[in-house]
Amino acid sequence: MASLDDIATIQKNGVLAINTVNQTLARYFGTNTSQTYAASAVVYTGPGRLVNVSVTVAGSAVGAIHNCSSVGAATAANKLAVVGNTVGVVELNLLFNTGLVIITGTGQQFNVTYSVGT
Repeated sequence: MASLDDIATIQKNGVLAINTVNQTLARYFGTNTSQTYAASAVVYTGPGRLVNVSVTVAGSAVGAIHNCSSVGAATAANKLAVVGNTVGVVELNLLFNTGLVIITGTGQQFNVTYSVGT
């Protein structure tokens, strides 16, 4: 027969396993959603995962999301994704290590959902 200590240990291990699964799922589903941007901006500086982009106003030109720490540092070399000028949500699931910078297209507005950390 199991002692109370054995039962408590089993319970603790179960809770730890559930918490680990929850943390992993949160990273894949996103833990942060930015404000809706109408101009180019730094969303976050540091590593993380870009989960999706939601275009709320299409505009007349495409935008982009970059893996860098400032708007001035956004180049073709660090582009993570092109943001189309069609209203809707696009799933991305992309890792970044420097930060998230958005460059909006002409008249375009969008936000991003992301998780922070490695």
